[in-house]
Amino acid sequence: MMATCLYVSKCTLLQIHLGRQVCSRFLVASKLLHGNQLHTHSLNCHRISTSARVRWWCSAVCAVTPRSGLLCLVGQYRHGVFLLPTRTLVSGLQLPPLPSTEELMKKHGCLRRVFKSRIKNKYILDPALAAVVVDHLGDLSENKRWIFELNPGPGVMTRELLAAGASRILIVENDRVFLPYSMALAKHVGERLHVKYADFFRIDPLGDGVVKQPAISSVELFNKVQPAHWKEEAVVRVVGMLSQEKEKTHLRHMCYRVLERSSLFEYGRMELNLFITEKVYNMITAPPGVDLVVYESTSILCQACFDIQLLLKEPNSRFLPVQVKGKTSYKHKANADRFVNDHMCLVRLTPKATLFDQGLTPQNGSQFIFLVRQLMAKPRAKLTDRMEIWVPGSLNILSDLGLRPDMRAGDLSPTQFMKLFLLLLKSGSFHNTWWEEEAYEQIHSINNRAA
Repeated sequence: MMATCLYVSKCTLLQIHLGRQVCSRFLVASKLLHGNQLHTHSLNCHRISTSARVRWWCSAVCAVTPRSGLLCLVGQYRHGVFLLPTRTLVSGLQLPPLPSTEELMKKHGCLRRVFKSRIKNKYILDPALAAVVVDHLGDLSENKRWIFELNPGPGVMTRELLAAGASRILIVENDRVFLPYSMALAKHVGERLHVKYADFFRIDPLGDGVVKQPAISSVELFNKVQPAHWKEEAVVRVVGMLSQEKEKTHLRHMCYRVLERSSLFEYGRMELNLFITEKVYNMITAPPGVDLVVYESTSILCQACFDIQLLLKEPNSRFLPVQVKGKTSYKHKANADRFVNDHMCLVRLTPKATLFDQGLTPQNGSQFIFLVRQLMAKPRAKLTDRMEIWVPGSLNILSDLGLRPDMRAGDLSPTQFMKLFLLLLKSGSFHNTWWEEEAYEQIHSINNRAA
C-alpha cells in the first residue's frame, strides 16, 4: 500500500504518486482555492475513467508548494483500487476515529457475507461511495430541512452529510449494535445530529397498547418537525436503504399512507432517497402492457403516488454485507433477464404535489388501492369482464375513457387507473356498496400486517 497525493493549484488538479505514476488522473476542479488557501474540505472533480462526479477530500496538508499550490494527502492506492480515508474533520470539529472496514467486519457479524434471505440491512462502509451518494443529493449547505438518515451503521455516510453542510440530521437506527457509533458522533457535533433507536418502516403499528421499540409513533419521531401544506416543499428528506426484508411490502405500505395522508405523511410531503434492489426498481418503473409479470399493482401505486427519479446505480459488491448468490436455474433466458438483480439503485421518491387535485381525497384513497389490487389480481383478463362483475353498468364509463373493449387490466397506465377510479367515484358506483366496506377492511388489514 502506498500513499497518494494531489497537487492542487488555482488552474489544474493532477494526481501525483510519490515515486510512481498512478494510472488515473483528474481534470480541473472548481472552487479549489480561495485566497491561496483550500476553500473547502471537499474537492469536486471529474475522474477520467467514469463520467460520474466524485467528491474527494483532503485528510491532511503535507506541504506548501510554489505558485500557490498545496500538496495534500488524500488516500491510498492498493491492488489497483484507490482508497479514501474516513472523514475525521468536519467544519473544524475533530470527529471520533472509526475502525477500518476489516476491523468492523471482524467485530460485527452482520457485515460479513450472508445469503440474501438473511439480509436485513445493507451498509455503506466505502467513504468514496458515501461521498458520491451525498453529491447526488444536491446542495445541503443552505437547506434547513430535516434529514432522516436510516440505519447508517458505523456512520460513514453521516460524516459525509455533516461535511456537506447538513445542519439538522436525525439518525433512525434499528440495530442496537451500531448505536454507540452514532451517539459518539452526536457528542462531537452537538445539535446538528440527533439519534433515535427506531425502525422507520415500523412507524405507527396498528393495535392497542404501548408501542415497543424499535417500532415508533410518528408523533415521537416528528416532534421537532413543523407540519406543512401538501403542496409546499417536502418537510423532511429521508436518506438510507430500503429494508431488505419485504421490500415490496414496505413500498406498498408507503403508498397506502401517501394516499390516506396518514402517519408520517400527516406532516406534509417527504422526499425519500432510498437504495433499493435493481429488481424492485425495474418493477416500480415498469411500463404497462409489456411484461405483466413485472408490471403489477405495486408498480401502478408507486407511479401514481410518486415522482420517481433514478439518482445512482452501484454494484452490490460496494455494499456490506456482500450477498452470496444461490444458484437459480431458469427454463427461459427471458426470465433470467427479467429478474436481474446485480445492482443497488438510489431512487428519489417524491409524493406528487398534484395528487389530490382531481378528486382523490385521503378518505377515498383506500378505495383506489382496492380497485387497483382487484383489477391487477388477473392482469391478463379482459377489463370489461372484470368491471362488469364488480360494477354492473360500467361499460359506458370505459367507453367514455376511450378504452378498447379488448383491453386487459394490465394494459392500463397508472394515469388511466386514476381516471377510471374518479369516473366511477363520480357516478356513485362505490357509494353504500360492498366495495366501499371491503376496501376499508382490506387496506387496514394489510397495513396491520406490514407494521
